[in-house]
Amino acid sequence: MFEDVREWVTVAGSGGHIRATRDILTIRKGADEERYDISKVGHLIIVGGHNVHTSAVVALVRAGTTISFFDADGRPAGQIHPSRPQDAGTIRAAQQKVSGHSIALIFAQAAINARILAIERYGNAHSWDLLYEGELEFLHRSREELPFLIRMEEVRRLHKLVADMYYEIMARTVPPELNFRRRTRRPHTDPVNAMLSFGYAIIYGSADVAISAAGLDPDLGALHEGAGGLIYDVIDGFKPAMIDETIFSRARDGIAARDYEAGDRRCYLSEDLIQNLLGSIRRTLDDGPINAVVRDYALAILSGKEFSPVY
Repeated sequence: MFEDVREWVTVAGSGGHIRATRDILTIRKGADEERYDISKVGHLIIVGGHNVHTSAVVALVRAGTTISFFDADGRPAGQIHPSRPQDAGTIRAAQQKVSGHSIALIFAQAAINARILAIERYGNAHSWDLLYEGELEFLHRSREELPFLIRMEEVRRLHKLVADMYYEIMARTVPPELNFRRRTRRPHTDPVNAMLSFGYAIIYGSADVAISAAGLDPDLGALHEGAGGLIYDVIDGFKPAMIDETIFSRARDGIAARDYEAGDRRCYLSEDLIQNLLGSIRRTLDDGPINAVVRDYALAILSGKEFSPVY
């Protein structure tokens, strides 16, 4: 059910041409061309507008490679899976019977812990001046109150409140001229939100592969509802360490005006900035812990044992 994850390849921005023979995947953008051994590509992530030849799709699917598609804002658009586990029906039936409330509490606890830890890590390393009086105490009280919430809407409301506070606090650590104040809806008009969405698209694709390989229904979430709900549940506790720290650090170092174009309707990231981010995210995104959480969740709902993920 769970296999070692092979190399993942990301094509971002726009204007790329993706083709393949039976053995070689070729990606051309302008004058640059990269070639990959298809047998070593486990996941192709396509973000933005590109030309994908059917030869590439056929060759990748035959090789057992998953292909994920995202729009320019990092919003999931779809995925092609080479196969489904034979016991997927059994797993999904068990998934529907599990208590949504108890699972939502577990994922919310992981997300809140990760965000508080990220704030404390920054404060210890740099300065506690980013916090207003009483903010950290409020976050800790929220974490302590979470297990006692009875209704699902209360769990989701507290989870969102902590997430909103986290982004507003971290916004104080980046240069004000980047115009990042909080996490916003797509399309984003500032480079920090645009970079966060790019990073979240990458980790979303990674978790989607693990969830599909396990035979789980990616849309049957607990804390998050709707399309990709379980994927968002799984990655929420990984975002601060695997994605956010990289993005906020890059923003604090400064982003040159040539690396993004911010308009009234959307912020566009330059190809150089995208490639720089991609290289950094490759070093911080670890599929191992994500796969482990998905594995433990699938085994827990099949066996009826307690789900105790390690983030």
